[in-house]
Formats: sequence, structure tokens, C-alpha cells
Amino acid sequence: MRRAILALALLLSACAVPPPESYVAGRTQASGGGLALGRNAVGEACTEQPSPAGQGATDVYCGSWQQPSGSIRPAGRAAASELAALAVSGPWRAGIDQRFACGEPRLTTILDGMPAAVMACTRRQGGWPHMAFVSSIDGNAWTADGVLTAFPAIERAVGVVSGRLPAEAATTLHSSGADALLADRMAAQAFASGDIGQYDDLMVLGSRANQAERFAAAENAFRAALLLQEKALGAGNPNTATTLERLALQVSNQGHFADADGLFARATSLAARSDDPLAGPRLQHNLALHLLNKDKPDAALAQLVLAERGYTSHLPASVLTARPVRLVSTTGFDTTLESRQLIADPTVRAALVGTVEVRRYRAVVLRVLGRQPESDAALADARALAVGNYLREPVETGRLLRTAGAGALGRGERADAADTFATAAATFGGVLPDSRPYAETLLLRAAAIDAASGLPAALAACREGTQILRQEAIGVLPEVLGPCLNVLAAAADADPAHRQQLLAAMFEAAQLSQGGVTETQIAQATARLAEGARDPKVGEAIRRRQDAAGRLTSLTRQRDERAQGIATEAVSITIDADIVAARTAVAEAEATLQAASPNYGQLVQEVVPASAVLSLLKPGEVFVSFHLGATGGWTFALRDNVVTARPLATGAANVARLVQRVRTGVEPTTDAIPPFDTKAAAELYTAILGSVSPQLDHATGIVVAPTGPLLSIPFGLLLTGPGDPSNLKAAPWLLRNATVAHVPAAANFVSLRKLAASRASQPWFGFGAFRPTTLAQARRSFPGADCAESASQFAALPPLPYAGRELEAARLLLGGRKQDELLGPAFTAAAVLQAPLKDYRILHFATHALLPAELRCQPEAAIVTSAPAGALDAKGSLLTVSNVVDLDLDADTVILSACNSGGGAFAAGQSAGGRAAGESLSGLARAFFYAGARSLMVTHWSVNDQAAAYLVAESMRRVHAGASTAEALRQSQLAMLDGDGGLPASLAHPFFWAPFALIGDGGGRAAPGT
Repeated sequence: MRRAILALALLLSACAVPPPESYVAGRTQASGGGLALGRNAVGEACTEQPSPAGQGATDVYCGSWQQPSGSIRPAGRAAASELAALAVSGPWRAGIDQRFACGEPRLTTILDGMPAAVMACTRRQGGWPHMAFVSSIDGNAWTADGVLTAFPAIERAVGVVSGRLPAEAATTLHSSGADALLADRMAAQAFASGDIGQYDDLMVLGSRANQAERFAAAENAFRAALLLQEKALGAGNPNTATTLERLALQVSNQGHFADADGLFARATSLAARSDDPLAGPRLQHNLALHLLNKDKPDAALAQLVLAERGYTSHLPASVLTARPVRLVSTTGFDTTLESRQLIADPTVRAALVGTVEVRRYRAVVLRVLGRQPESDAALADARALAVGNYLREPVETGRLLRTAGAGALGRGERADAADTFATAAATFGGVLPDSRPYAETLLLRAAAIDAASGLPAALAACREGTQILRQEAIGVLPEVLGPCLNVLAAAADADPAHRQQLLAAMFEAAQLSQGGVTETQIAQATARLAEGARDPKVGEAIRRRQDAAGRLTSLTRQRDERAQGIATEAVSITIDADIVAARTAVAEAEATLQAASPNYGQLVQEVVPASAVLSLLKPGEVFVSFHLGATGGWTFALRDNVVTARPLATGAANVARLVQRVRTGVEPTTDAIPPFDTKAAAELYTAILGSVSPQLDHATGIVVAPTGPLLSIPFGLLLTGPGDPSNLKAAPWLLRNATVAHVPAAANFVSLRKLAASRASQPWFGFGAFRPTTLAQARRSFPGADCAESASQFAALPPLPYAGRELEAARLLLGGRKQDELLGPAFTAAAVLQAPLKDYRILHFATHALLPAELRCQPEAAIVTSAPAGALDAKGSLLTVSNVVDLDLDADTVILSACNSGGGAFAAGQSAGGRAAGESLSGLARAFFYAGARSLMVTHWSVNDQAAAYLVAESMRRVHAGASTAEALRQSQLAMLDGDGGLPASLAHPFFWAPFALIGDGGGRAAPGT
């Protein structure tokens, strides 16, 4: 009986408010054929087709949009006097109000005299102009709604379906009732139905990319949606607030906080006037995530509380207190009266999802703040609300489960955590296969499994998770990857027969460790290439690969729906076959991309086998890399066909403190050069390299792939033992033992080592003597109070008086031509991009370089040039990483003889800043490698320009004589350290000789100059 009552209630509720498919923006039925209706107000061809809803319903399709531009429904008998009442109340109007904000009805006529009540409306999602009307034709009522520009075609369609207008006249009738409404709202600008469809597609693409944690792709989609929306609705339209705040969050997710602040400020000024009732709480929600990104958990928690209050104000009490009641429907889903109502009301459903997500984030923030009981309670509230309302958002379900697993792991409940992570992984695998959330959840499950008793299960989870990351070229934070490295190490200890294979797998998995800045820079560079500015073939190949991957994800999502009983068996077979074909398409697209752009691997998170590294090492060379987590890590040393892995007894925080101490000893104050901390340099060597010192013995060359805070130092200044600060010349510098080259990752080493020497015909091209920008120019490039400091810092960059001498000496040594340089006002970013640089073996920049850690409002690493003549701002004086990707080079070496091009210092206790600086260098190097360079010479701190001039000139002299770049730099540094040629003893301080580091392949030879 109870089931029958509930079923009856469901049936009645379905009649109370028309279902979503009764309204435009509630359906996605594609068009095809139909009765021609002529053109809409902007010239798109329109057709009328019977609606799948049946019962006399009709849809109007215009242009290329795959959704109806208008929907028409019979509404029974009604006289003209009843139209106003029908327009303002009743089930049809209730359904309209769920999706559109409408004004008062205006009484007019359509079809040459038929009475109608017409309303000007705005779509709540996106703010697109809409219209709705009720008309009485020969005593019969008709309801219609549609895109504003489709009004003329919808009017003609009503005439046809009502019998008032012959079908053959459907393309010729001039609209009457539409004229005033169109004139009122389209005087400034018209838009096509296809614009709305493109906007919707972009918003969906952005949301899916965000769910998969591909934030650069999400930013591109939301930015394109905003441009389309502003073009149609006008900049400053309140309904752009939602697009703005979603865009702002993606920018924040990539660490560009100043830009995100500006976008959030714009969204805040508009949200209160938006037609979207959830614009306010959604803004507070995303602001909270922005504050979390900025490491402000207390402020984030306050915003989450406000967001929850805003969301819940749109939820009925029955939803907030709902508890699960099973009722099996014909679709195979459990359902309730409330769940049907939620499906019909997009605002309520979105508010429900928002509330669940806000509560989940409250649990996360409270756990970060050490308030575990409150965190557990917030998560329990989130799960109860989702389960009670049968919320079947798979991504949201996966996130809830993953958060619950993290909480259980934090409480030491490993078995429960492992089971919960397993369920979360299965959920993500169904809707986001081959994605970061799925892979990371597998790694979290491996961390929760007790390796002592469950090593095979932990190893299987690690292998599957890392395989996905490897396949998709995705990196993860060291803390997420670390437990799997421990699992692989335990497996190697337990299986001596396969120890080397397991250590090789461990080394390869460690290559997936990646900081957030590197991830962002890789994504931005890929997005830049996808635009096809430099090479349309490469852009097309990248887009083809992205499209193939997107189709694979979509098909897998459909397969998940089949598993829940939605699809038929015949469709299931088709989906499985399509998934196989889609995987093949992804592989083919990757092959096409590799063929179109052989250097593409220099940009992405590519994993190379240990065997590839070992095969390319020269006799006596050793390759060293690190995995550095919060409390420990690993050092890997590859030499003589053997992989060695040794655990680190310290974590990132302690390593960062040692790096800070080392750098403090080489960063001059305004008064003097500080004493060098030999103890810190020796302690750092012992901490990170001491365990592999046997592998370093008698090495002729060391290639190191640093990570985290280690990115901010040149390894040559480490001390292999105690050193006397008063006799630095005699200290046991690592540089004395071997040449030292640095690479961003093992993949870069493998790619660079395979390249032949440059075939360029000219030896050298120089850039320098930049003209500083004015404060006014800098302020226009970095506007607002938050960027005032950045503007001042940029305008205060001093001239480099010795840069000209440095360039002149290098030019003469290498046999360069006088015309092969850009100096002073001629040295602009645009001039660099336009120069035919592929003809030169050595490119020499004697100027400043900036990293985001130093200049807060400059999101990309950049080389400083002069501003173009007459420029109002400083944008033309920055050669950014994105610009470098567009260069076409064939250079053995790029010299960045700049102030601090290699990575800024750590602020005390702020390892993230130092990591960001070092990672920015890594991104700059990747960009130059992609462009066609084989190595970079960079400086790690603000250099003495006389010492820099000597080191560069001396290194180039040795390169000209036939030395490798790495050996030439090493010998020049040793000469300065030892005081050769009468150099003063004071130059033994590493401030003078150690700032330069070689990034890339130091083993190649530059062809002699002419």
C-alpha cells in the first residue's frame, strides 16, 4: 500500500510541473529535417519538428544548435481574457520560472490579430535573452518559449500547428507580436542560436576539465565562453558573474593569484544583480577554494559557511532532512518524490550539489586546522544529505568517498580507508577514466593498505595508478606518490631475483612526482601550442589528441550508465566496441603528434625507462634524481647499468632550511657579501647525496635532476666534506670532482642526449643593454593595489653596465658579426620573436630574468627586454615562457647571463616560494628545449656583472676551442676559484664563481666559430 501511495504521489507530481523537456534549455534532442519556417531574426534557417514529448508538442530548430530554439505546447481551451492569468501562474509558468527570469506579460497580438501575452525573459544559466508567451487561437491556448531571436520562427510554427497558417506560408509571414520585443532587446547586438550552443558546450568542457583537474584546459574553455557571452550580452552584464567566477577559480588553481583576485573582484561586483539565484553562494564557494589555494584556511572556512547558508536557502526543508526511502523505478534507480522534484528544478538540484560539496570542503579545511571531530561531523552531514536525496552525481560521490578515506587514514583506520578508497576509485574509474582523480585515488588506496600484510594488493594499485599517470602524461604531488615508492622498494627487498627491475620501476614512477608550478607551466605551454600559432600542424595534432581523449572519456561515462541499468544490451555492445576504437584513436593521435612535433616530449610529464637513461650515459657518468616528500624521500643514482635507490632520512622542510642557509651565504646584502656557510653546504650534500657517494666516486660527469627546494641551487657548490670558511679555495667542492649538468627531468636528458650538434651556420647572436621601463608603464601592466609592489619592483630593475662588454667579448671570441645582436631600444620581445634565430648556435641574453616567486603579479617566468618605442605599458618588454615556445631554434647553448634567472631564494620557512622559483626555471628550460635549444647557462642569484662577464667570456673561449659546454663552464669556474691568471683570491667565494649552472645536455660540442 505504501509503495502504491508513493507511486501515485510521483505520478501526480509529474503532472504538477511540466518536465524539463517541455522547455528550451531542458532538452538536447538533435534536429534533422522538418517543415521549413524561414529565418529567425539574425538570418538562421529554422525548421519545425514534432517533439519527442508527443501530445501535439512541437519544437523549432534554428541554425546549427542541437537543442530546440523554441518549444510549443497545446494548453487546452482558453479565451483571450484568460491569457494574463495563464501567463503569471500555473504549472507552465512554474516550469518557466525554474529556468528563466521573466518580466511582466505584455498583451499583444500574433499571427495578424490573435491575442497573446508575451514576456521578455532571461535564461538563468548564462543570461541569454529569452521569451515566452501564451496565445489563444480559435479558443485554444498555446504556450511557447524560446530564444529571443527565434521569436519570428516560433510565431510561424504556432500558426502552422494551430491550423491558423498554411504550411506553404510558413516561410513568408511577417512577425507582428515579436517586433516590439525584438526592438527593445536587440537594438545593440544580435546573437545566434549557435552562440548559445557554443557557450553551453564550452561551459560543459570547462566543467569536465575541472573535474579531471586539467585546470589550464578548463581556463581556456571558460575564457572562451566568457568572450562569447560578453560579445552577445555586453561586458559588465550581471549574468557573466558565474562564468567569471568559474574562470577565476581555474586561474587560481594554477597559482596565478593576482589574476584570480581581479577576476573574482569583477564577479563580486556583478553577482548580486545576476538572474542566477545561486550566483552569490557559488561565488562564495569558489572564493573559499581560492583562499584555500592561497593557504588561508581560516578565511576559506568563513566563506564556506556563507556559501552553505546561501545554498540551503534554496532547499526545501524536506530536502535538508531527507532520509533514503527505497523505491525501484523502471530505470533501475532508487527514487523518491523529492528526487523527481530535484530533477525537474535545476536550481534546487544545483543548490543540493553545492551544499554537499561545501560541507565536504568544510571537512577538508577543518581537518587541515586540526579540528578532527568537527571535520568528521561535517563530512557525515555531507554524506547524509547526498544519500538522503539519492544524489547520483558520480564525481561528487567519488569526492565524498575519497575525503572519507583520507579522514579514516588520518585516524589510523587503515582497513576502512583502503576499502573506502577502493570504492572511490571504482566511482572515478566509471566517469573519469584515465584521469588524475582516478589515478590519485588508486595511489591513496595503496598508501592505506598495510604493506606488511597486503603488499600484492598495494603493488597492484600502485602499478595501475602510475600507469594511468604515465599514459596521460600527468604528474602528481610528491606526497601522493611517496607511499607507492615505498611499496616498490619493499617489493624489491622481498624479491632479490627481480630487484633491479623493481628499482627501475621505482625510478620511473618517481618521474611522475611534480610540483604544482611545473604542472601549470606544462599545461599552459600545451594550450599555447594547441592554438597553432607557430605550427598549425602541431596545433591540429594536439587538438586531435585532446578530442580523442574526450571521446574516450564520454564513452566510458556511457558504459558506467549501462552498468547502472540505463542502457540496453545492444547499446552496451556498441559502447564497448566504440571504447576499443576510441583507445585506438588516442594512440593514433599520439603518434601523429609525435611525428608533427618530435620535441613535444620536452614539455610534458614524460616518463622514460631507466634503461634509456643508462644506455645514454657516457663512461664515468652518473645520473642522479630525487623524490622529496614532507618527511622523507629517495635518491636515485644510475651508473654502469645499475639502478641504486637509497632512502632519505630527511624531508622537504629540512632540505629547504639547508638550501636557505646555503643561499644566504651567496646573496649579498647592501653592505657586503656574507660569509659562506660551509657547514650547511656539507650537511646538504650528506643529506641528499651521502647515501649514494659510492656511485659518485671517480665519476667524470654528474647529471642531476633536482626537485623541490633543490631546484634553487647549483649542485657544484655542495661540499663533499668539511670546509674552512676562511680558506674556501681548499674546500672540497663537488665541482672539483666532476662536471655537473642539471636537467628538469630524466625525459629531457634522454631527448637532448639523442640530438646532434647544431647545424646553424652562424656562431652567435646577442641580446642586451635593455632600457628600464618607467613606473607609469609598469603600473599599467600590473594595475591595482595588490600589484603595486610588483610594478615598483619591475620599474626598479637597474641597468647592467657590464652587459655590453660581456656581449662584445663573447662576440669577438666566437667570431660573431656586429649585426647579429639586438641592443638597447632595439631589444624588445617582439624583435626577439621576429629574428631568424635558427641560424645561430649560441644565443646570449645579458639582461634580467624574472620568476613568479619574485614578481608576484607576473605569472610566467620571463626575460626582460626594452619596451617598444612609445609603449604605454611594459607588456612588450617581457619575453615569457609562452613566447619562448613559439621560437624556432637550432642552438647548442642559450646563455641567460641575467640576475637570478635560475631560481630565487627561499624566504625563511617558506619552501613553497623557493620551489616555485626553481620550478619556474624548469618551465623556462623546457620551453627553450622545445624551441630547439640543447642547453642553458643560467644564474641562480643576482650576480656581479664583472664576474659574470668573465665567466661567460672564458667559457665561450673554451667552447670555441672545442670543450663541451659543461666542461668549459667548470674549467672557467675552477680558474676563478683557484685564482688563475692573477685573479684575486676573494673570487674564491662562491658568490662570484658559482652562480652559473648548466641546464640540459652538457656533453655536446658547439661547432667552432668562423
